[in-house]
Amino acid sequence: MLIVDTILKPDRFGGIGLFSATLLPKDSLIWIHNPIVDIAVTPEQYEALAPTFQALLDKHAYPRDYRASDGVIEYNADNARFMNHSSQPNTYQDDHCRILTARDVQPGEELTCDYLFLDPKCDLSWNKEPSANVVAPTG
Repeated sequence: MLIVDTILKPDRFGGIGLFSATLLPKDSLIWIHNPIVDIAVTPEQYEALAPTFQALLDKHAYPRDYRASDGVIEYNADNARFMNHSSQPNTYQDDHCRILTARDVQPGEELTCDYLFLDPKCDLSWNKEPSANVVAPTG
């Protein structure tokens, strides 16, 4: 669950992003797990849901623990579900499954995370972000 003030607004790719409402110094704690807000859904529960809610989970949920391979996904019922991927995120997850800022984050700056940290098999083919490894031509 988010523990800092955030704003939802359009991101630079035409979707919705999660933006900081305040200055967040480096290593600020912004998210902690709360089972009331961060809902674990088993494969059996997923199958019993209406297709419209399955579609919501398909878009916003992620593997609770990809190493467990148990198929349990986690859905953030707060605005944390709108945190977008970046190959150079401004947040990170610590050893206690908390999310902190990797550097100072300015008010109005989008909060991002690395989806591959949560799920190394995540399909990022949809990602419009320029690759961090692309070198601009000179000349």
